[in-house]
Amino acid sequence: MEQDEIIITLEPGDSTTALLKLSNDLKNKLAARFGNQYEVSSGDFTKPEKDWSHEIKIRKGSKVGASVDLKWEKSKREIVKVDVDESTKLGTMITLGVLVPLLLIGAYMGYNNIAPLDFLPGRKIAGGLGGLIALIPGLIIVFVLKSALLKGEKAENAQLVASVKEAVKA
Repeated sequence: MEQDEIIITLEPGDSTTALLKLSNDLKNKLAARFGNQYEVSSGDFTKPEKDWSHEIKIRKGSKVGASVDLKWEKSKREIVKVDVDESTKLGTMITLGVLVPLLLIGAYMGYNNIAPLDFLPGRKIAGGLGGLIALIPGLIIVFVLKSALLKGEKAENAQLVASVKEAVKA
């Protein structure tokens, strides 16, 4: 996935008000353009205190989707960075459903000196290292499962991400 960062300059004046206005306008623009075919969702836009980030999700079912990430830093008050990337419910479920159990199993095996991780030193360090070691095959399994299960929707996801980028830039 290529990630092109879009930079939006806020209107001069109160940056927090301009940020909330920009966020709501962007959500409304995406809902107007994609609302008929896709589900556009996000949480409430809260007033920023320090650094602020928010996500707007555009999804159709569990296999097709995109996310728009808005990032604002207090040190650069007039700039909002926008990232558009592929984000599917099924991909998230696969990632969490595979990586978390493997991490826990690896940590358990390392902590309790169970072979093949019985060579790891200490108990707490061995638990952490066992979890890290188990993540390597977990990442491979996630990649293979996502490739196999989301293969048919790859073109539609790429087209959706391109359309969302175009809508954000407009």
